[in-house]
Amino acid sequence: MEQSLYKYSQFNIIVEETKEKVLLFNTYSLRYRYLNRVDFLDVYGKNNIDLGDVPVSIAEDGFIVPVLLDEIRRLKDDIQAHQEKADFMFVSIFTTLACNYSCVYCFEREQICQNDFMTTDIADGIIAFIQRRYADHEFSKPLKIKWFGGESLLNMDIIRYISKKLISNNIEFSAKLYTNGRLLTKELAQELKELHVTDEVVIPIDGLADTYSALKGCKEEDFYKTIQNIKDVEDILKIIIHFNVSETTKADVEPLMELLRDEYEIKSNIKAVNVAPQNTDKITDENSISFEDFHKAYDILMQCKATGIKRTYGCEARHPEYYVVGTKGELYICEHLIGQEQYVVGNIKDQSGKIDRTATIWDTNRVIDECGECPLIPICLGRCSSQRYIDNIDCERDKRIELTKKRILRLMADREKEA
Repeated sequence: MEQSLYKYSQFNIIVEETKEKVLLFNTYSLRYRYLNRVDFLDVYGKNNIDLGDVPVSIAEDGFIVPVLLDEIRRLKDDIQAHQEKADFMFVSIFTTLACNYSCVYCFEREQICQNDFMTTDIADGIIAFIQRRYADHEFSKPLKIKWFGGESLLNMDIIRYISKKLISNNIEFSAKLYTNGRLLTKELAQELKELHVTDEVVIPIDGLADTYSALKGCKEEDFYKTIQNIKDVEDILKIIIHFNVSETTKADVEPLMELLRDEYEIKSNIKAVNVAPQNTDKITDENSISFEDFHKAYDILMQCKATGIKRTYGCEARHPEYYVVGTKGELYICEHLIGQEQYVVGNIKDQSGKIDRTATIWDTNRVIDECGECPLIPICLGRCSSQRYIDNIDCERDKRIELTKKRILRLMADREKEA
C-alpha cells in the first residue's frame, strides 16, 4: 500500500539542538521531545515525506502532518468548534467605577473619577437582556458572570440584587469576581459563595507594603489587611492572586512570595501579570516593564509552581455571546474600553441581538490570517486585540518564542526530576 505523504509542520519550534539531537516543540499538538539529528534532518522544512522513511512517532507527535492538511484551516475549525461547544452567555458587569484605591497603572484611571454606581433600573435591564437571550437561543450551559469595577464590592447591593433575581427566576449561573480584596471579609466571602461566586476571585497584589501603598494610594495597613483577608477566605472562595509586575514592583517579587507562602502560608495560586501600557493616555510610562524584566519575575514564580503551555481559544471578547455592561447600561466588547464612548456598541435597554464580531479586530479568523507564518499562533492567537489594534503594542514575537523555549526546557527538567 502506498504510504501517505507528509510535510514539516509550520507550528514547530526548535527549542534546543546539539550535534546528536534536537528538542522540538509543536504548538498545536503541544508535544515536545528530542529527536536524533538524523531523523530531524529527514523532516526539517520538507514536503512529500514518506511516512515509511521516518519513525511513526514523529507524525503522532504532530511534527509532520499530511501534505494535504491546511494547518491554518484546521486551527480555525478547532476554534469555531470550541465556540459552538461553549454554548453559554458570558456577561461582565461593572457594578461601579468608584474605587477605594487609586492605582497609578489602572486602565480605568480617568473613569474612576466619575464615581458612578449601577442602579437597580440598569440591573433590571441586564436581567431582562439575559432572559431574552436565553429564551431566543436556548443555551445548553449556565450563564457566566464577571463582577467588575472600580472596586466591585463597593456596590455589593447590586451584586445581591442581580444574583437573587437570577436565582428566583431559575436562571443557572456561576460568577467570578475582581476585587482588590480590602473589603473581602470571611462573612462576605460566605455570602458571595451563596450568590454563586464559585469561579475565580481575582485579587491583585503589587509588591510589599510600602510599594503596595504607594502604587494604590492607600495605607500600608491596607496591604496587611488584604493579605489576612486572602488567608481567611481562601478555603471558601477560589482565590487567584495577580502579582502586577512593573518597573516599580519587580524587586519585590521574591520577598513577597516568601511572605505569602512562608509567613502567611497562603495556598492560593499566584499569577504574574505584566503591567503593559494599555490605553496609553491613561497610564504612566514608568510603571510599564520590559519584556525581559517581566519574565525574570515570571521565572521566580515558576520556581514555586511550574505550569505547562496550553492551547488558547482567545479571550472572552472573542466569545460570540460575550457582553460587557457599564454602569449606565452601555455595551462594550472589551472591559479595557470601559468609559470610552467611541467603543460603545449599544445599550442594555435596547440591545436584543448578539454583537457581530465578523471582520472586526475581535474576529479570530482575521487575527490568525494577519499573524501569517508565526509558529506561536495556536498558543497565542495574536494576543489581546485591544493591545494589538487599539494601543498598537508590538507582540515582540522573537522574544515570545525565546520565552516558549525556556518554558519547554523547564518542563523537560521537571519531567527528568520526577522520573
